[in-house]
Amino acid sequence: MRFEKADRREVVKWWSDRFGVPEEVFRPYEFFLKGKNTIWALRKTDKLPVGLRFEALGMVVMRRSKLGWKPTTNAIQVFGRHARKNVVDLTEEQMRAFVAGEDVKGPFEGLEEGYVVVRYKGMPLGCGLYRNGVLKSQVPKVRRRLELI
Repeated sequence: MRFEKADRREVVKWWSDRFGVPEEVFRPYEFFLKGKNTIWALRKTDKLPVGLRFEALGMVVMRRSKLGWKPTTNAIQVFGRHARKNVVDLTEEQMRAFVAGEDVKGPFEGLEEGYVVVRYKGMPLGCGLYRNGVLKSQVPKVRRRLELI
């Protein structure tokens, strides 16, 4: 599968509309589409060798899901600190449940249904799916922690 330039305006607009991330945060990045469902980000300063085929390119920032675009955990951890809406800050107890992959019951103020940035003490943890007053952890199974130090 080949990488093609993604529509930069569409990617930046989605992050701005959904999470309130300022457009200038994305200025240093180029975006690439692999297949129809995966957007990758690469710093503009990175030089790509000519004539090589790539399996991976930079960092996956979003994938198309049944609910539309879904941000990756990595992208939330990099760009989520700039989010100004659809952000939920968890208590320690809630954070422990979230990173273990458990649902966290709300309701949470100011959240729209859909994907949200989940933080603890201002640090982005990952993506959550907020529906019907419940925050569903989207932390990948390989990253879940049952015990935190």
